[in-house]
Amino acid sequence: MPVSIHPLEDADLESAADVLASAFQRSGHWENDLRLYREIQPDGYFGAYENGTLMGMVGSAVYSTFAYIGMMGVHQRFQRHGIGLDLMRHLLQWLDAKGLPQIQLDASQAGQPMYEKLGFMAREKVFVLQRQAGVPNLELPRQVRQIGHSDLKLLTEVDIKIFGADRSRVLSILLRAYPNRAFFSQDSHGHVTGYLFVQAGRIGPWVMAEPEDGEALLCAALSLDFEGTASAVVPETTSEALNLLRRHGFEIVRTNRHMARGSTTVLGQREKVYAQTSLSLG
Repeated sequence: MPVSIHPLEDADLESAADVLASAFQRSGHWENDLRLYREIQPDGYFGAYENGTLMGMVGSAVYSTFAYIGMMGVHQRFQRHGIGLDLMRHLLQWLDAKGLPQIQLDASQAGQPMYEKLGFMAREKVFVLQRQAGVPNLELPRQVRQIGHSDLKLLTEVDIKIFGADRSRVLSILLRAYPNRAFFSQDSHGHVTGYLFVQAGRIGPWVMAEPEDGEALLCAALSLDFEGTASAVVPETTSEALNLLRRHGFEIVRTNRHMARGSTTVLGQREKVYAQTSLSLG
């Protein structure tokens, strides 16, 4: 029976988590992340099936000016049969129909050649950092505030300029999913200098309009408990974030390559993105 590609359903998520764990050969919060990401973009996740068996998957988040691709994986039992390429072509056709000027992703070293064949151009490196085990929690700094839903409009105005697109839906869903785990800082005039969200096992998104309060926001994040090892996804363009994280016990464990297809314009201000939401959402 030929392989068919169609949208993932809720009933597929446990199998999809198994596919991703096999494809990337590491444990993670795969099923929880998939549920969150599909809430953000319900129609953006697709699976490759044969005789009802899910063999691979890919997903995307569509923003106001570009889309971000992630969660591209094929179970080890079904690799080297062109399934990943078929999934990407299907997704790109779906995204191209939306008329988006640019599509972005973060590729592993193994995946980069396939993306280049599909028209993606390599940009800067993106590092995944993890915090060493046994590092104690810090105290919550006084100068940062917890984010409430009434703060999101103000934060979005800052975020659009730095991220390069409107992701207010992402921020709202993250705040609902992880209440009391998001912080922001302001200067003496009330201007937002930065903000940070803390997911179950990951710091991000973390954006700094001004760098002065970056360490205070990181300390706020590290005052919380994490499920497993705390991690962060950081562009190499943000050396200040890399230095801060290293000082607080984080080490680089993986390196990906940021890539873009379509317009060559660099959207937003990547040097102010201290940590991405994830490798899948940018």
